[in-house]
Amino acid sequence: MASIDHIEKLDALDKLSVVTYRTGITLFGIALILFSLAIADDIGLIIIENVHLMDFSLTLIAVSSAMSAANLHVYDKTVRLIITWAAWIGLVLLITIDSEQLVWLPIGFLCVCFSGIALKESFCFKVIGLKAIPFLLCISILMLAIEVWLIAIICLFLSGIIFIFLAIQKWKMPLHFDIGNKANYQI
Repeated sequence: MASIDHIEKLDALDKLSVVTYRTGITLFGIALILFSLAIADDIGLIIIENVHLMDFSLTLIAVSSAMSAANLHVYDKTVRLIITWAAWIGLVLLITIDSEQLVWLPIGFLCVCFSGIALKESFCFKVIGLKAIPFLLCISILMLAIEVWLIAIICLFLSGIIFIFLAIQKWKMPLHFDIGNKANYQI
């Protein structure tokens, strides 16, 4: 776990990676809220009348996942590998699967990635609600798979709110908090 007392000297690439990682978290929170609204619109719960909202929210989920997974700062190589590969598998599936009924599968892998990110952040920083993210995302994916829309919408929306709250807290922190001590990373 990173020590906030250690101040690592960051180069331009380090700063870019932290900004990209935090932007990914921010966009993921927004994407989850938009995705929940798109589902609510699709089932007639609300009327948004934006035919591109679902595609836009899925694209935003994909982009945010790539941004955060590619710039993940975790000391342990195995944990880092699990989190990032979940994102890459999810992205490949999202691109290749053409069925709307199976959209839960790639989104599930992307949610594994962000569940790992939420747990990582909950160990490093005390942000309210982060430990509930894996449960909320798991329930939302299960509900998407079995087409229980209302519970999926609620879980996705709550997860989005928590990620936006995390993003706000992350942007207040110095960039070196995300990197920690470079000497501790397993390569």
